[in-house]
Amino acid sequence: MTPRESPLQPALVKLVDIIEEENGFLARHEIVNHAAFTDRKNHALRELMAAQRFDGAAARSGECKPLLQRLADALQANARMLKLHIAAVGEVSDIIIGSLREAESDGTYSRGRLSARR
Repeated sequence: MTPRESPLQPALVKLVDIIEEENGFLARHEIVNHAAFTDRKNHALRELMAAQRFDGAAARSGECKPLLQRLADALQANARMLKLHIAAVGEVSDIIIGSLREAESDGTYSRGRLSARR
């Protein structure tokens, strides 16, 4: 950190990098552990809040404006991709539930049918 650099800048860079990394994995459909990214983002956010308490003037002065814009863009992309993934999980869940209900309604998995076979 240079004498003029605020501790806010490295904290912002870290958070942006994590979100952009997650966005890359989401775009390539390679996410295997959402919890790990959530933990990393939460940790980086705590660091950012601590840095802001230490030097909140840096954010207000405009020196962090490009990083804040990059963060906003990354967060918008992240929210959009996470919504798509959540919707896809919901669709798969609906298909599974529908299949289970169909199987149950035709007697395939009913208790009465199993005990009648015995």
